[in-house]
Amino acid sequence: MHLSVHDQKQVAHLLATARHEILSLVPAWPASLRNAYLRRRTTGRPRSRIVVSRSCRLQAATGQGPSEIRLGGALPAFLLVVDRRTALVRRNGPYLAPAVVQPAEIDRLVALFENHWEQAFPIAPVPARPMSELQLNILHKLAAGMTDQAAANALKISPRTVQRQVHDVMQQLGARSRLELGICLAATDLV
Repeated sequence: MHLSVHDQKQVAHLLATARHEILSLVPAWPASLRNAYLRRRTTGRPRSRIVVSRSCRLQAATGQGPSEIRLGGALPAFLLVVDRRTALVRRNGPYLAPAVVQPAEIDRLVALFENHWEQAFPIAPVPARPMSELQLNILHKLAAGMTDQAAANALKISPRTVQRQVHDVMQQLGARSRLELGICLAATDLV
């Protein structure tokens, strides 16, 4: 998803005018959109609830503040509802090109958001503890296509140590499988 300068200004303006509540479905979390959400975070701001797609998990977790962020599955569209009075919806296409929604549609959009919110999982913040050198070496070996046994042999450690270290990284990042761990690591260039 791409945001034009106009789109960025429109989203930032809506976020700045929010008084009570911000609801948002975010299928892609480009830096420009993430920055628009982060810029509005100051003390005393309205409650924000955001559902991001799995592909955005680490980017969302690193930017947590007063917003509540949950991890959802595939999201149908970008949605931003401010104070249950104004909404922007991303129509199909590579650009955001938000359309301002008529007030009669707001209740339907809030219901759509609430449905996704209830099905989504809370995101734990990415821990401040960096990965150890051993963990990074193991992940590089596995990313290169080595098996646990081959990585253990190359690093002169046991396969069980490889498994424990991978499990520890998965817990740190909130990944539920090695595939999800790989997607998280690739999406954030950690490995």
